[in-house]
Amino acid sequence: MIKLPIQEEHVSVRRTYLLLMKALLDLLAEMPFEKISLTDLCRVSMISRSTFYRYFEDKYDLLHYCVNMYIEGLRPVEDLIHFKSIDSLRQFLEYLIAQVNENITLYRRIYQTNKNGSLMSTIQGDLAKILTESGWQGENQGVRLKIPLPLYVSFMSSFYLTTLRSYLELADEYDAKTFVESVCRFALRDFWEKADG
Repeated sequence: MIKLPIQEEHVSVRRTYLLLMKALLDLLAEMPFEKISLTDLCRVSMISRSTFYRYFEDKYDLLHYCVNMYIEGLRPVEDLIHFKSIDSLRQFLEYLIAQVNENITLYRRIYQTNKNGSLMSTIQGDLAKILTESGWQGENQGVRLKIPLPLYVSFMSSFYLTTLRSYLELADEYDAKTFVESVCRFALRDFWEKADG
């Protein structure tokens, strides 16, 4: 067996990860997560079963990897993820919506195909795990949580997913700016005003 130079090996590894991620997303747009088989993933990615098992234990492991990679993409706004102020919430939402809008058709198809299955709760569990394992223990840069960390993690993972679901369902009715401002108003409990007259 010929050993590839390190640089080429890294390209090959990255290529395999990308092919498997793309295959999973494409399949999620066509069928519920529960119905996706390893055979489907290997067929669509054109990766052999043995190669798949070198990288992932099963489709859940691949899904966890995809969620982690998406969150990793948010690292430039990591401090915003904790929503210490309404400005950080607004910036996070603007960033999230911009990311979704880059491929909204695919994300909508995935959501429509999977909204009643286990995918959403699996993703929420992954988000909670990422928040818990982020090394942030409820205190950072002079601020501290007023609620227990497990509750915070549960509420935030639910908030992320609910916000994303709402946007995917309502994006045709509201532009991104209106959506972001509405979520911020909700977070501030600033959603009522006196009726005229």
